This record gives sequence, structure tokens and C-alpha cells, in this order.
Amino acid sequence: MNRKVFSILFSAAAMVMMATPGMALDVGDKAPPLSIIKWVKGKPVSFPKDLGNKLYLVEFWATWCPPCKMSIPLLTRLQNKHMKELTIIGVTAPDDRGNSVSAIERFTRKQGEDMSYTVAIDDRDKTTKAYLVAAGIQGIPHSFLVGKDGLIIWHGSPLDPELMDIVPNILSGKYNVAEAIKEKKLQADIAQRFQDISMDYQRGKISRAWDGIVSVLKIDPSNEEAMDVLMQLYVTETRDRKAFRSFVSGHIASYRENSAAMRTLARILCSNMDITSRVPDLAIEAAKAGYTATEKKDPIAIAIYALALYQVGDLDKAIVLQKEAVAALGSEEDQSLVDALAFYEQCKRLISGTS
Repeated sequence: MNRKVFSILFSAAAMVMMATPGMALDVGDKAPPLSIIKWVKGKPVSFPKDLGNKLYLVEFWATWCPPCKMSIPLLTRLQNKHMKELTIIGVTAPDDRGNSVSAIERFTRKQGEDMSYTVAIDDRDKTTKAYLVAAGIQGIPHSFLVGKDGLIIWHGSPLDPELMDIVPNILSGKYNVAEAIKEKKLQADIAQRFQDISMDYQRGKISRAWDGIVSVLKIDPSNEEAMDVLMQLYVTETRDRKAFRSFVSGHIASYRENSAAMRTLARILCSNMDITSRVPDLAIEAAKAGYTATEKKDPIAIAIYALALYQVGDLDKAIVLQKEAVAALGSEEDQSLVDALAFYEQCKRLISGTS
């Protein structure tokens, strides 16, 4: 069993295990009712009765949780910025770690205006179970953004910078909720497929593992883990050059206009350390397609094309392209692209005998 293949598959499968099997709650699902024994701060909220006019952020926290304390000023800032369009509800459940009703009330009073959003105490863990447990979340703080239609739009840590962007984008109509839900479900499907592929690989069912990886690349043609595993299976298990070339050629034909897919494919092909199994002609074809699809503006796509040409000895064109990649960076910084250019130029000097 190849260690690299196993490592990639194990990491991908672990993502499924972390989100635990068959979760009952996720993006796109209806937000469960809130079961609250006491509203410590702010007006009571009832789902679904109060849904329809604004967004709600249901956040789970505890007085003993350091990251929860770190999230308080961020949530306060978010609440103050969108006072009319958003209601944040900090839900916490009394427990044996000092998060008692009196401790929650004392903590909230002490925070004052620094915690200027609704605070509620869970009724016998009912809300926690309906949200956190149902979604397979094992840590706090964790929050659920609920849309005006009562569906969960997003969930994650309130410390995630994405939350600060997603709320104003939703309110301004720039955030495509349907697409976000579709993407979330796609990633869940891919994660489950990786788990199945990992099991097939560990059982020695290489052909089934291969077919599983191909199925991932059909629904997510730029998936780096899948492409990397496919190449590793080819190099270490099947050694079937004809089958691999057939797949790569078909992938290029199908996704030539998809720069991300071509960039991923070319980079993976160029990273193959087994010289005897390389397919440099296809690496160049994929890299050129990725370069062309971005209208020659993506510095990474340009650099990958330069790398593919460098690997077959076309230093002159590799240097021209690498200069183009560095120029395309603009004000951005990527020292690796600058270093690659210096390396190609050094190779050129060595070949010409000028260094």
C-alpha cells in the first residue's frame, strides 16, 4: 500500500468522520425551533413565528470557553453594523463546568454593551441537540446563519472571517444562497466518495478505487486530492500507461475551457517524480489549455505552463512565460514565482556557458 495514496485518502475520509455520519442538519435545511428556558438579554425569538423579515445568527457558546470570549466583540460589531437586518442569538446550555444559570447571567451583565446582542439559556440542551449535535459539531463556538425563508444559509465558527463578508453580501443580494447550498452538498458528496474510495483501497480493490476517483473528477474536475490520488494509483499500483493517458486526454478534451481543472491536472502531472511514467506531452497540453483559458492573466496558470516547458528543455519559452507570470502578479507577492524565474535563467546561463 502506497503511503502517499493512503495519507491523502485518510485525510479526505477524516473530513467525513469529523462531520459525522448522516448528519440531520446542514446548509439548506430548515432551522429547528429554539427551546429556551430563559432570555438573559434581548427580546425573545421564536422559530418559525419570527422568521421572514430578517436574518438570524444562532451562536452556541459558554462562559468557560476562551474562543467564545474572543468571538464576543466580533459578534457585537456585526450586530451593531446590521441592527435592523440581523438578530444574533447567543445560546448557551448550563453544564457542570461552571456554566450555571447564575454564572451566565453574571457574565452577561459584566460584558454590558460589549456583548450587545441577544443571550439565551438553552432548555435542557434541546436547542444544542437540535443544532450542534444534529450537525455533527463537537466544539464551540459555532454559529448557524438562518435566512428569511427559515433555511440555514451557512454554519461555522463565528471567528471565521467569512462570516463578516457573507452577512453584508446576503443583505445586498450579492450572495447566491442556492449556489452555496449546492456547493455544500457537492462537497459532502465528494467527502463521502473519498471515504468509500479509502475503504476500497485498503481492501486492495484498486480498480474500484480508480473508478471512484474518476467519479469525483467528473463532478469536481479541479479536485487536487482526487487528481493526485489518481496519478499515484497509476504510478504505484496499475502502471497502466494506456489507461492513464486515455483518462488524461479525455479530461483535457472535456474541461479544456476550465482553467482551474487544467491548472490542477498540469501541476499534478509535472510533480510526478517517477520519470518512467511521466506523460510530458499531456502535461504541456493541459498547461497550455489552462494558460489560454484565463486569457493569459493568471500568474499561477502561466507559471505552471512555464514549468511544463522547462521540464522538456524549452528554457527560452519557459523564461519568457515565467517573466509574464511575475509581471502578472502586479502588487501581489509570490517569491516562489520570482525564485523560479531566477532558477530558469541560471539554467540558461549554465547551458550557454556564460555562468
